[in-house]
Amino acid sequence: MSMNAEKIYFTLLVYIKPGQHALFDAYENKVLPLLPSYNGALELRLKNEKNADETEVPDEIHILSFSSMKDFERYRKDKTRKQYLEMFHTSVEKAMLIK
Repeated sequence: MSMNAEKIYFTLLVYIKPGQHALFDAYENKVLPLLPSYNGALELRLKNEKNADETEVPDEIHILSFSSMKDFERYRKDKTRKQYLEMFHTSVEKAMLIK
């Protein structure tokens, strides 16, 4: 992965509720294909195999990039993306977005 200084990068830490991994995957299958429409890309996606007692370890770590903050904001407001937000909220315990 080569970092382009012109892009904006985000790290997303995702903590998935027990038993909700399939729903979260279904959500991602709906929204990740929208990224290129907003000059965005999923640069890296790591899935952790963790024990039940490892609550502070994220289930997934994503590195996302966008050409500009404006493109990121447009992606966040996308109507198609918004129609699947209930899937996200149902499946995710906690998510942290770091710029």
